[in-house]
Amino acid sequence: MKKILLVGLLLVGLFTAVFAETDKIACIDYDKIIRESADTIEAQKILMDEKLKWEDEINEMDKEIEMLYNDYESKQVMMTETAKKEAQEKMQELSMQRQNKVQEYFGENGLFIQKQSELLTPILEKIHSVIDKVAVENNYLMIFDVSAGSVLYAKPNLDITDLVLEELENYTE
Repeated sequence: MKKILLVGLLLVGLFTAVFAETDKIACIDYDKIIRESADTIEAQKILMDEKLKWEDEINEMDKEIEMLYNDYESKQVMMTETAKKEAQEKMQELSMQRQNKVQEYFGENGLFIQKQSELLTPILEKIHSVIDKVAVENNYLMIFDVSAGSVLYAKPNLDITDLVLEELENYTE
């Protein structure tokens, strides 16, 4: 009976050792993947082009406000009270329009945030699909994200960030 128990324990230990070898853990630097992904770089370019266009529109409004202000300052002495009031109201109205544009483009739920989400959501979904694919193909039990700060130490050979980046460039759905 002791021999059977001993053999059983040895077999359990052997199976545990064999299966422990096949279970792999890896880590990635998700921030690096985001930074270096060709899709993300292209999305950033598109987003920055939009941002520059919106900033140019706001800058044009700034120039118009400044021109109105300078004109008002130079002619203020000769203006009637009614004309002064109209000029001030026009400057104030244009300033409000400018504030509204800034909020529309760059506010909490502005076009910039919406465009960023529109561009990045499919990329993030693609990255997650690639991570899943790499994990399954390479039999990884777990993959940690070192950029999130949840891993305090990992051997460099556990880092599969470059593998994920390579797969991402070749990924087709």
